[in-house]
Amino acid sequence: MLIIDYDKKNIRPLIAVTVGILFTIQAVFSQSLQKELPDSAKQIVNDSLLPNLVIKVATYTAAIDHTDFLIRRKFNITSISLNMPEIEKKVKDFKLSLEKNGSHLNLRSLNSGEIILKEILDNLSSYQRILTNFSNELTQSNKEVIKILHDPALKLQVADSVLQEQLDDILAEGFSLDSLQQKTLYRVNFLRNKVSVNLLEATDIISDMRYLTISLKLGIWNREEAPLFIAKQHEYKHHFGEIATNALVRSAKIITIYLNEKWNVLTIGLSVFIFIFSWSFLNMRLIKKQPDATAILEPTHFLCRSVLAGCLMALFTYLPFFFANPPMSLLHGVELFRLLLLIFLIYPYLTKQSKIIWAVLCVLWLYYAMDDLLLESAFGERWGLFFAGILLATVSIKIILNKNPNLINIPESPATKAMFVFTLTQAALSIFFNLTGRVTLAKILGVSAIQCLMLGISLKVFCAMVLETIYLQSEAYHNSRFSDFINFNTLQARFVRVLWILASFVWVVSLARNLTLYETLMQAIGSFFDATRTIGNMVFTIQSVAIFIFIIWLSSVVSGGINFFFGNEKSNNTSKRNRLGSMMLLIRLAIWILGFFIAVAAAGIPIDKLSIMIGALGVGIGFGLQNIVNNLVSGVILAFERPIQVGDLIEVGGKMGVVKEIGVRSSKINNNEGADIIVPNGDLLSQHLINWTMQDRNKQVEFMIGIPYDTDINNVRKIIRDTLSGNEKIMPTPGPAVLVKQFGDRAIDLRILFWVNDLSEAGSIRSNAMIEIYEKLTAAGIHPPLYNGLLTDPATKQPETEKNNFE
Repeated sequence: MLIIDYDKKNIRPLIAVTVGILFTIQAVFSQSLQKELPDSAKQIVNDSLLPNLVIKVATYTAAIDHTDFLIRRKFNITSISLNMPEIEKKVKDFKLSLEKNGSHLNLRSLNSGEIILKEILDNLSSYQRILTNFSNELTQSNKEVIKILHDPALKLQVADSVLQEQLDDILAEGFSLDSLQQKTLYRVNFLRNKVSVNLLEATDIISDMRYLTISLKLGIWNREEAPLFIAKQHEYKHHFGEIATNALVRSAKIITIYLNEKWNVLTIGLSVFIFIFSWSFLNMRLIKKQPDATAILEPTHFLCRSVLAGCLMALFTYLPFFFANPPMSLLHGVELFRLLLLIFLIYPYLTKQSKIIWAVLCVLWLYYAMDDLLLESAFGERWGLFFAGILLATVSIKIILNKNPNLINIPESPATKAMFVFTLTQAALSIFFNLTGRVTLAKILGVSAIQCLMLGISLKVFCAMVLETIYLQSEAYHNSRFSDFINFNTLQARFVRVLWILASFVWVVSLARNLTLYETLMQAIGSFFDATRTIGNMVFTIQSVAIFIFIIWLSSVVSGGINFFFGNEKSNNTSKRNRLGSMMLLIRLAIWILGFFIAVAAAGIPIDKLSIMIGALGVGIGFGLQNIVNNLVSGVILAFERPIQVGDLIEVGGKMGVVKEIGVRSSKINNNEGADIIVPNGDLLSQHLINWTMQDRNKQVEFMIGIPYDTDINNVRKIIRDTLSGNEKIMPTPGPAVLVKQFGDRAIDLRILFWVNDLSEAGSIRSNAMIEIYEKLTAAGIHPPLYNGLLTDPATKQPETEKNNFE
């Protein structure tokens, strides 16, 4: 048993009184010395010293006024003074509780007390830093004021009554300010001493609690009480009901004390809840206004039942993880609200048999949560643990052996049976340890079994609601760009695994808390990430590597998001030239470069070593990566020079298509057959590039037609020209041209030229114009020879170019 000599610690409050008396004597003695100025020091000043004296008066007046303002406004210790009595009371209560019940406290009680004392310790440390800074600043400021008061120039006699009055005012204000500084300094130092005393006491109590915790953990495998079937009622001091009542009262106090210091965390958590609820509620309203709302909402289950209940359930799921290490009483309180909301959401989807099992699990959770808060063991509690363990094991076996579905219209989770197997294992161990008298282990394992089971179910529902929320957004704004970005089917396949990984992490953290291994786990993780490692001459930590990778990944996500929302994923469906492509390329490059340097700075990589590494990579770049670097540099040149833009119709390397995306290393063009062609940026600069839309989208259209030799050429030309001039889709300027190409074997070949406004319509306009000319010539009795003119070039007898096929 730990023996603590608290009588010696009671002398610490006397230190505060002693220090206060010493500061009071110092202030009175200093003030009396300053007021006893010798009359012999007063002299008559001549006119030559007046300018310097006026400057001093102005300077001293400004300094005194500024110092007085700082004392009255900056050095405000009222809030600390008001908080200290409550902190002193808390420290005193913890001290008395440890003295009185130190040998009877269990791991949960010690953990909760240590958490709250750490909060108090953090506040006291903050108060100590503030008061120390105030004391140092006041001491330095008082030295400046005393220096002003001892300036002989202020004791001189001057003929100017106004100046003399100012000198007297400076002395009077200086003495008053000196007195105020001494009093304020006394209050600050006195309060600082009280903070230091409570800081030491809180540190000692935490140290003693940690010692008790270590002692309990070392002896946790030892038998603490008599085996269950041998234990007697009279061996226990208190009844179960009395212990439970005291535990509830104490837990309420712990929650109140802890939350009083966590208003900032609560505000953040509630803000997130308000945002999620507003988002989901508005999406639900938009969907319900649609004519097919019932069909749209059919895939949803929990949010369709109640958006408010679903968002509140999500709040009580993620809220505990906003706190670093909350006491178990607060966790159980939050879990109680989460359980009630979970019952409301999941009840309609339970089978008849599952409803009975669910009711049993809820009762077991309530009992184990209550049992976890007890300060000491009781005879009734041990039998309650035994029967609760039997019941929990029975339910687990029933679920494991059951082949029928437990839910209606909701798919079973593949982890359900594994979860109940784990619960059965812990329940069996809890029963065994309770029977053998190892009550602490029995409680820990029993609480962990039901808590992890209910948390697993809650996380399953939470993940489903996350996907439902995204689905509602996708359906509410199915025509928006953002909806395309969060396409539900794509997102579900992409993020289901991520959600389950996060849920598994949360479950493991909760398991560590239930098994009282959270501190050990965090220390192990911290040691792993913070440990210094070396590779050759390079020194690094896993934490720095993780930070570097995370920032680079975040940069890629931001770059991809910008490219999606402001980029040109659908540019192949538009005929407009988009100049944002090159700008987006520059922005993405800037994000990557900025992210890289931020990652380097955050990871703590020395710049000199980075330059050496880059220099070493330069050699490899010069040999093996020159093509990649060439494409990267070409991408930058394309962004600045802009020979092509997104939406341009280009022809390069025998390939033709519309520019869909200008990337960092390569660009993407879409041909008329629906294929995306990836072209390295280096090829766009090194090869002959034809840009059909660099200046405008106008295009000249050409086709050939043959007429018989006995036909009036001028009449044919007039018919063709009139036909083309009457077509609204053909540009009037420059006007259509009908030229004699050559005298063929069977016909005179005419070459027809005209311009269209949009090259994307050139093919259809050309075809319609040819059909219309054919009809007009036929109506005029002119029959062109069968020449394959519509499909082949009469001059070359070869298929037309790929450009015409694209049109």
